[in-house]
Amino acid sequence: MESARKRSTQRIEADLKQSEATGFLARYRETLSTLGLIAAFLLFWEVMAQAGLASRIIFPAPSRILVNLYEGLLSGKYMQDTIFTFTRIFSGFIIGGGSALILGLIMGWSRRIRHILDPIVAALHPIPKFALLPMVIIFFGIGEASRTAMVSIGAFFPMLINTMVGVMQVNPTYYEVAENYGASRFDLFRKVALPGSLPFIMSGIRLSLKSSLTITIGIEMVFGNSGLGKALWLSWETMRMQDMYAILLMISVIGFGLTWALEKLKKYLIPWHQDVRSSDGSG
Repeated sequence: MESARKRSTQRIEADLKQSEATGFLARYRETLSTLGLIAAFLLFWEVMAQAGLASRIIFPAPSRILVNLYEGLLSGKYMQDTIFTFTRIFSGFIIGGGSALILGLIMGWSRRIRHILDPIVAALHPIPKFALLPMVIIFFGIGEASRTAMVSIGAFFPMLINTMVGVMQVNPTYYEVAENYGASRFDLFRKVALPGSLPFIMSGIRLSLKSSLTITIGIEMVFGNSGLGKALWLSWETMRMQDMYAILLMISVIGFGLTWALEKLKKYLIPWHQDVRSSDGSG
């Protein structure tokens, strides 16, 4: 009797362990699939490079790239350029994204202001941001102000459009219910419009930061004197391909890190919200 009870307990424990393992795999299936694809690609690249089937100059082995990146991080080789790049990303995002957040809330809230400004936004938004570079240089000169201005322009439109759409999509029923409870116009904006538009605002922040990163790297490559973009361009000009791939990997990690941090912030600020298909204002 006791041995049967022991076997039953062992069977239950084994079933629980198997269930936990199955639950883990189900929960992280997409992540594991992504990591598997990346590992397979890197392994294929490594084999091709080591076997001499791919140019070791143009396509150095991933193991050599990772070693080069590790040594560069330890020696502080990329530290100063990374600081310059982060400074430009966040200064442009704060200026461009911050002003767009305020204007987007106003345009989404006021139909009259939206009708006045929306044609201007529709006309300016499709213009490639780098096409504005000559005009920006004329106004701000060749210096840090021009770089910050370009990043701010890139961060402006994604935040503006998503914020405006976020305010506009709030269900009118919520406003009616709040009015029935005596809410003032300011209360409607603060307690209904702003919380209701938060999912779209978070999507705007994500797109705005992505645009800030992209334009920062591009600007540094075009006429920067420092930053990861400048280091990337210099490594290509001097055919230091291991450095080039290492810097590209750093940029990818920065982009992933910003996205991951925003997802965590989103879950903290709006835990009731699952997912919203944002209005892509990047350009």
